[in-house]
Amino acid sequence: MIVKTEGIILRTFRHDENNLIARVYTREMGARSFMLKGFRSATGNRKYSYFQPLSVVEMVFLFRENRDMHRVNESRPAFLLRDAQTNPMKLPLGLTMAEIFYDCVREEETNTPLYDFLREAIRALDESEQKHIHDFLRFLLHLTGHLGFLPADASGDSQYARFDFRTGKFSATPTHSDLAGPLLRRFLYSDWHTCRDIAFDGQEKRLLLNTLFEYYRLHINGFRYPQTIRVFAEVFG
Repeated sequence: MIVKTEGIILRTFRHDENNLIARVYTREMGARSFMLKGFRSATGNRKYSYFQPLSVVEMVFLFRENRDMHRVNESRPAFLLRDAQTNPMKLPLGLTMAEIFYDCVREEETNTPLYDFLREAIRALDESEQKHIHDFLRFLLHLTGHLGFLPADASGDSQYARFDFRTGKFSATPTHSDLAGPLLRRFLYSDWHTCRDIAFDGQEKRLLLNTLFEYYRLHINGFRYPQTIRVFAEVFG
């Protein structure tokens, strides 16, 4: 069966001397692996130059049932990213997003809302002029909705919401003891533009990240801190 679909490159691996394996999240068929033949040749290098993590490409490939690897017949960029793959402030965030998505989403089935969410997250990061960490935090929180454990809000619109990452619930609290709760709740109701209006300092940023990663660890069996978090930490502290 010939399949034409759009896909987002999550990760690439060198295979042998001239070939490349790409793990791609496709709009039509979920997470799939593809072999790119002759990647290091002059022709192949030009043809597959856009097969880098975070790239969004249009592909045509022959799908064969029970095959773990598929071969791309035709491909071209769906759109070109401005600087998400080169900007030293954006790239660590984008690679961490792709790594988390790669580790958490393995289903080989159509999930258009999830595909569109990842596509929008990459475009939001690419188009942002500043406060890139806000895009990353919103991505982490709202990805949980597609994974089945989006936090529930039982805070009654309290400005002192407390977040319990074990139960995945916001509840009302009369004190300021939970610094992460009110901020995370604002991210819960934000979009890609309004999330950048949320103000926090360096200590609160680290608290938000630690809370979200712990939340993932408790709700996804085998979840591990992303390897790219080391680069992320060097850039953002």
